[in-house]
Amino acid sequence: MEAERTCPEVVILSGYATGCFSGDSEGPTQLEEPSTAWNRRGRGGDALNRQTSSPAEHAVAQSEDRGGMPVPARFWPPHRPHFLPEGRRLSDEVWQQRHRGLTWLLWGHLPALYLFALIRGYGPLGAAVQVAVLILPASVAMVPRLSRNIRSASTSIGLVIAASVLVHLSGGSIEAHFQFFVILAFLTLYQAWLPFLLALAYVVVEHGVVGALDPRAVYNNAADIAHPWKWAAIHGGFVLAASIANVLSWRLTEQEALHDGLTGLPNRVCLLDALDKLLDGRARGTTAVLFVDLDNFKDANDGFGHHVGDLLLQALSQRLRSQLRVGDLLARLGGDEFAVVLTGVSCRQAATDTARRILDAFQEPVGIGEITLASFASIGLAFAEPDTSSAADLLRNADLAMYEAKRSGGGQVAEYKPMLHSAALRRTELEAELRIALDEQQFELHYQPIFDLPTQRLVGTEALLRWAHPTRGLLPPAEFITAAEQSGLIMPLGAWVIRAACRQTAAWHALAPDRTPLTIAVNLSPRQLVDRTLVDTVAEALQESGLHPWSLCLEITEGSVIRDFDATMPTLNALRVLGVSLALDDFGTGYSSLSYLRQLPVTSVKIDRSFVGDLDTDSPNAQIVLAIIELAHALGMSVTAEGAETTTQLSVLKAMHSDQVQGYLLGRPMPGGEIGHILDALPAATVQPPMPRPGTHDRAHAELRQTSS
Repeated sequence: MEAERTCPEVVILSGYATGCFSGDSEGPTQLEEPSTAWNRRGRGGDALNRQTSSPAEHAVAQSEDRGGMPVPARFWPPHRPHFLPEGRRLSDEVWQQRHRGLTWLLWGHLPALYLFALIRGYGPLGAAVQVAVLILPASVAMVPRLSRNIRSASTSIGLVIAASVLVHLSGGSIEAHFQFFVILAFLTLYQAWLPFLLALAYVVVEHGVVGALDPRAVYNNAADIAHPWKWAAIHGGFVLAASIANVLSWRLTEQEALHDGLTGLPNRVCLLDALDKLLDGRARGTTAVLFVDLDNFKDANDGFGHHVGDLLLQALSQRLRSQLRVGDLLARLGGDEFAVVLTGVSCRQAATDTARRILDAFQEPVGIGEITLASFASIGLAFAEPDTSSAADLLRNADLAMYEAKRSGGGQVAEYKPMLHSAALRRTELEAELRIALDEQQFELHYQPIFDLPTQRLVGTEALLRWAHPTRGLLPPAEFITAAEQSGLIMPLGAWVIRAACRQTAAWHALAPDRTPLTIAVNLSPRQLVDRTLVDTVAEALQESGLHPWSLCLEITEGSVIRDFDATMPTLNALRVLGVSLALDDFGTGYSSLSYLRQLPVTSVKIDRSFVGDLDTDSPNAQIVLAIIELAHALGMSVTAEGAETTTQLSVLKAMHSDQVQGYLLGRPMPGGEIGHILDALPAATVQPPMPRPGTHDRAHAELRQTSS
């Protein structure tokens, strides 16, 4: 084994791993039988247990072979028997719930023992004296300022004193001693050794001391009375033996709370606990965390089922186990997320190289039965800096870096930078502000005119969202749409845009009923396209506003459709049945697939401004624009060019026979009230728009049901 590691290698995916460390030199690509993998791993782990003393070894235990079954990581000293629980600290919420219940159980003994004392012949004052001893521990247990240990110890002492009072009041009845068994069982709910051992010690000492001073208060037979300390030890042994089942249950609960059920790997709680121990010691400067997230795991689950997805995780784990070094901690955080704690990292480059080797391990497809799957991952890397306050912060930093890797395209490694945390805080604040903005109606729509190019007559507008922020002023969508998408707020926000745009357009129609009605274009987000309530939202907006479906055009992008083609097509077909027009926005910047263009029920395409902006130069984009226009016309679609800023661009588009155009040259986005001034210049309508057919909404729902079934 190397004395100093300068290039750590780490396993980062789960499988039939039995602990946090491994010394295997190789791992199979195909999935092994569970027992084979367990047994092979156990023997390697035992060997390494005797050879290493890495910093993390004191935080998590080595793997062991227990008859082919997984043995979770241990956090107690090596001399403690493995079958005993460690006595891990419960979460504050869980501890409070259990402590509250046990304390109320203690308070419940007061009236119960008082009544029992009266039944046994004590007077009211005498009965009160018997149970008054419970008031102090019960009161101390309810003081929130005190520590957990003091409060749980007070409850423990109070409950066993209550059992002693019961035995005393019963005259040392054997049956009354059963109360001690019940109390010890309840005290294991704390999952802490202090209250449990304190109660057990009390049973032995109380039976010995009180048995020696007043034997008949504890025992009711001659043998017990003659040898109080002997029978105190016997009683304590019986109480302890009766508690074994509870202790073993406590131990199993700890195991389940620390390990992932699918893989047997340590979970987030186990990882954070071990990492905290490392940060508290001397390993802070040589510790790094890798946060690993599979990029396309959802495809395996959706395409082949969750069973295959589980096997994929296990197979990837077996392939990568050979890279695991003793001293590095592997954990599954949930879903397709895993974390690795690298210890003894001599330099940043060593950790980065490890992460890249992990990515390389994903390049080769994985065989699961007759299925061959390819899997890729994004990895975030964070180092334990001197100012890293906790394990949770270090894991959060690695998580933020992982999302940065995904935003950069996935399949790569990103290192944490402080600016990522600042950006995350900003996103959180922005999401909170967005919720307030929705409640307080801080959003408004601006409308950019769309003109018929041959006649240069206003024929429609595009609704563009603006946020009237109370302190930052009027914000464009680029400032908040991403946050709205990620938080899910795009759904109510998008529904509001559709309703507001329909109301405004219907109002323009009412102001100039003798003029050709304007169309209104509204952008749809990818999340809206897979929302099954979208058709209802559009139908309700049209009905409430009285706007003809022909006047509404919903704009979609190629990427949003192709990302989940089968899920979006039923919605698009139902919208067309409703009478709504569909436009393919930003055409030419995405896939530009002729196959998809032929299948999509769109009525028009919009040429992206990046192509239009080069029309007055020698750029080859002019040929691309001409090709798009001719292709769209050949398929029976109209064309709208976006971003016309110069008269030269306008002339070129007109020569190419673009149908419609919009851009700052002809009109900037403006509030709805300013469109009314432009309406005065429109000629009277000569052709009425087609009226919606009866029952269109019902047919739209029928289309949605038919295409999605």
